[in-house]
Amino acid sequence: MAFLVVATDPLHSDFSGELEELAAIGAEFRTAQCRTEEDVAEACHDADGIMVTLSPVGRRALAGMPRCRIIVRTGVGYDTIDVAAATERKVMVANVPDYCISEVADHALALMLCLWRKVVELDAQVRAQGWTDMLRPVHRLEGQVLGIIGLGRIGRAVAARARGFGLRRIAYDPYVPADVFSALGVESVSLDVLARSADIITMHTPLTHETRGLIRRELLRKMKPTALLVNTSRGGVVATDDLVQALREGWISGAGLDVFEAEPLPQDHPLRSLPRVLLTPHAAWYSVGAERELRRRSARTVVQALRGQAPASLVNPEVLGC
Repeated sequence: MAFLVVATDPLHSDFSGELEELAAIGAEFRTAQCRTEEDVAEACHDADGIMVTLSPVGRRALAGMPRCRIIVRTGVGYDTIDVAAATERKVMVANVPDYCISEVADHALALMLCLWRKVVELDAQVRAQGWTDMLRPVHRLEGQVLGIIGLGRIGRAVAARARGFGLRRIAYDPYVPADVFSALGVESVSLDVLARSADIITMHTPLTHETRGLIRRELLRKMKPTALLVNTSRGGVVATDDLVQALREGWISGAGLDVFEAEPLPQDHPLRSLPRVLLTPHAAWYSVGAERELRRRSARTVVQALRGQAPASLVNPEVLGC
């Protein structure tokens, strides 16, 4: 019997890349638009492998997929997948951890620069009034302190780019060895010191039990009133209600957000109406090349697993010993 692979909720309609990769094992390929675990279980009941964009895959979904051997998250984060439950059922979970490093790093810098130089406000004033003043004050970016939370692949790419702007770079990441900080010329500091010192804080950490709500009232209160917060990682690392209060009450100066606790961001959400806030729709990952690479590598990972090989991006390697 041929393998069956299901994409639970793809965001595109051209599947030529996936089909070319899956042809190597003669797999049948189907797509669905799953929103719930019940949807996943129904669409993937006979699937040998699935590719997940945003669909939740927990115990209920897994119980309905008795043949499934591999779940690939078509992206970096995999917080919508119950990895422990998958491991119990001997199901491999993999992701594509390094396909959009440049794109996200570029997007983070774009948000920082637009906020710092007041680009959006200046554009709006020119359009409305024809010409305007400089929206004083705007301070020189060179010499300011950039605080990076999470010095993984993307955090390191941001650090490299920020060097060219003359920013002093500090970072908090308890899992990165000292020699990495040294090689990058980035100072390792505690989260408390970073919050108090940084003129711009940029988030590049995965969403885990440790990082959920990492940026909350207590930390926001420690930040400079002139500081900016940029988040292109996961919405859940920032306590949104606390951030709204911080912006309203002037604890910090502004924020650039590509990710949110609830996506899409509700129409009546207060973030939409606050000044000095830039919002983008979880778009930092995207470029034509990144999307093409993501689709092919996701399908290629499924092929590896169904051939009996361990994917290089396996996030639960302990399943191999089950």
